[in-house]
Amino acid sequence: MFKLLRFYSITSFIIIFVAAALLTVFYRHVTIRWIDHLAKTNNLAVAQTALSSVGPELTAFLNTATGTGKSKTASRRLSDEVATHLFRMTQNTSVGSIRIYTRDGAVAFSTQAEPVSTDHSGDPGFQSAMRGEVFSSMVFRDMLSRLSAASNAEDNRMLTFTPINSGPGAPVLGVFETRTDMSHLVEESDRVLLFFLAGSELILALLYAMLLFVVRHARNVIHTQHKTIRERAASLEILSKSLLKGEEFQKKKIATDLHEGLAQTLSAIKINMESAELAKACGADTRPLESIVPVLQSAIHEVRTIATELRPSSLDDLGLLPTINWFCREFERQHPEIRIQREISLREGTIPSHLKIDIYRIIESAFKNMAKHSNTDQIRFVLHLADDMIHLIIGDTPTARPAATRIAPPLHGDPQFRFAEMKERTSLSGGVFSSTLEKMGGVTLRASWACED
Repeated sequence: MFKLLRFYSITSFIIIFVAAALLTVFYRHVTIRWIDHLAKTNNLAVAQTALSSVGPELTAFLNTATGTGKSKTASRRLSDEVATHLFRMTQNTSVGSIRIYTRDGAVAFSTQAEPVSTDHSGDPGFQSAMRGEVFSSMVFRDMLSRLSAASNAEDNRMLTFTPINSGPGAPVLGVFETRTDMSHLVEESDRVLLFFLAGSELILALLYAMLLFVVRHARNVIHTQHKTIRERAASLEILSKSLLKGEEFQKKKIATDLHEGLAQTLSAIKINMESAELAKACGADTRPLESIVPVLQSAIHEVRTIATELRPSSLDDLGLLPTINWFCREFERQHPEIRIQREISLREGTIPSHLKIDIYRIIESAFKNMAKHSNTDQIRFVLHLADDMIHLIIGDTPTARPAATRIAPPLHGDPQFRFAEMKERTSLSGGVFSSTLEKMGGVTLRASWACED
């Protein structure tokens, strides 16, 4: 069980760790897609706004700048009104810079003050734009990416290349490049990722703790069930031994009673009959026949005694309560040192017929067990009805006198093994049995049955 618990704990921890990693990867993938889409949409909107507002001026500028050579392109500048408009589009926005390229890849205009390369004809974005396609690219560098590679100035910047033409189907005159810095969104994503990781780890840790609690509870339940099964097996083993021993003792007692009692009585009757027949044949007095009657009465009494010990006939003829009263009187007669305190507060009709023999056998077994193994001078016996349940309570009171030498020690110190036969009989008859070892040394037995017939 310990190995299983350890295996389950390690497996659960690995699964939870993998689940947290998968959630992180999924969240990062969704975040990258969202930032990429947002940046593309923003750059495309800026480019369309710029081209719609200053498109004719840019078209005229690129028509005059294209094919004039790099020196002339560098010397020609946009009008101050258009340049100012483009500069304003980068102020107080996430747009970092705007560049305008001629058809040969030269930079015709840039909102950046730093020097830029004059030839960009080999850039993939420029080439795509010259084919009339909008091209966007971004190097996403978040907290996890920075752990595996060094950062550079172009990280988290979306570059969008938009073709510039005079109208649909017209040749491309130049390229409009928009650069947007998405670092603030990436940083916010990193913070959210940290909170997400912390929250998911906390939730998964709580789930792991709950799983461990459930497993430990299940282990305790299984341990309790195993303990109950072991106790039940031990009780059944003791009960089996006791039943075998009791059965053999009962057979021996019946054989002894038949051989020493009834057989001797029948032999005496046989001898008296033979003597009477012989005396009659000789013409002598047949008075010996009169002595046969007491012998026959003794034989009848012995047969009834054996039959009563096997099963009292009063149980079927009179009922359980008269049989219990008779048994208590007989028990006190056989054990004069023990008094029985009886409390019976139910009627014969309330006792189901199938329970009568079980209740009688439990009382008989409990009384004999207490007389044999307990140093007691009083047995309390209660049989009453409460809450539609028949309750049987049997308890002994330890005596202050020294224990008699005939008292035999119990087979087992635990009452549940000492009274295993009564417990099994109660369970098989549909009842509930319990035994309690009192502080003063006495034992209290309780058995309950539903009174439904």
